[in-house]
Amino acid sequence: MIKEGKFGYHEAISLLVITITTKTFFTSPSILVEVVGTAGWYMTFISTAIAILAFMLLFMLLKRFPNKNIMEIADLVLGKWGGFLFSLLFGGFLLWIASISIREFVEVLKVYVLPESPPSFVMILFIIIIVFLSFMGLETIARFAKFIIYILGLGFVLVILLSSQNFVPRHLYPLLGYGIDTTIIYGLLRSSFYGEIAIIGVIASSLHGYKEIKRIGISTLLISGLLTSISLLVFTLVFPYTVGQELTSPMYEMAALIDYGGFMQRMEPIFLFLWNFGTFIEVSLIFYAVLMLFCHAFRIDDKRPVILPMATIMFSISFIPKGIAEVISGLVQTIRSWGWIIYYVPPIIILIIALIRKKKGESQNA
Repeated sequence: MIKEGKFGYHEAISLLVITITTKTFFTSPSILVEVVGTAGWYMTFISTAIAILAFMLLFMLLKRFPNKNIMEIADLVLGKWGGFLFSLLFGGFLLWIASISIREFVEVLKVYVLPESPPSFVMILFIIIIVFLSFMGLETIARFAKFIIYILGLGFVLVILLSSQNFVPRHLYPLLGYGIDTTIIYGLLRSSFYGEIAIIGVIASSLHGYKEIKRIGISTLLISGLLTSISLLVFTLVFPYTVGQELTSPMYEMAALIDYGGFMQRMEPIFLFLWNFGTFIEVSLIFYAVLMLFCHAFRIDDKRPVILPMATIMFSISFIPKGIAEVISGLVQTIRSWGWIIYYVPPIIILIIALIRKKKGESQNA
């Protein structure tokens, strides 16, 4: 039987920050340039603010029911069948997110590194690692995230510093992008970029009380918002927005442009290696959250027998998109714009019902 275990502040922040910010390594920046132009680097702060507001409402719910995760709270507030439907809905949505993330990852690899490799081959190798980490348990994934975040952070800083040779300040103009109204609208909608913060409700039982959950959530969103803004700012400085919206992976392209003489060229393989590890952490956390949700819904105590069948389902769902165009322009764009409906709305509804019905858990000793 896999036990989630307990892990602390730094492990949780590392896990969630990697899960959220890894998306900047792939197609999200180019999609953002397409919809808001040069305003993406500060538009993301609007998204961060909305995500913080949504998290605080989730925190109010978790604080009202100390030592319980969101599935247990849903059972208490909505009843057996209502809680079952919530776990099934949220678990199915996260399974879809994990599947699309894998497909996006594979498509980027095919564009830049493995153009002749069949997608199924790359996916199988990827999923083997996810399955292995899932068998090790949530605590192991969190501690691995704490270790790898320093390497990922170093790679991120190196890309930024080494890319400074290609900065062109005039690329920031027009400063308002496609208009301040468009920036605000998409800033509100694309708060889904930070939607994985809702997973903190699923893993709440592995954290040390609601006070630490609040610190973890706020710190994660502030750090993720800052790192995302820096990434988008640098991306805008290097590529004019007319070019940026055509790129599959702007961060990879930035690394490819680094040229400091014969001994420092073509740095992208090193950074691609680091980004792979970030994606492993991202999908592993989302996949493990899916396991927790489905096992809770069907009252399964041991997750081990579920891992391989669930991984097979995730593998199969990954083949639903017909190609990279459908992944980027259709699915990823839709998830970033409308995913907040599933990430944020159900916990808010549960909180409102709990307040109306005056449902409350036992108080937690400080």
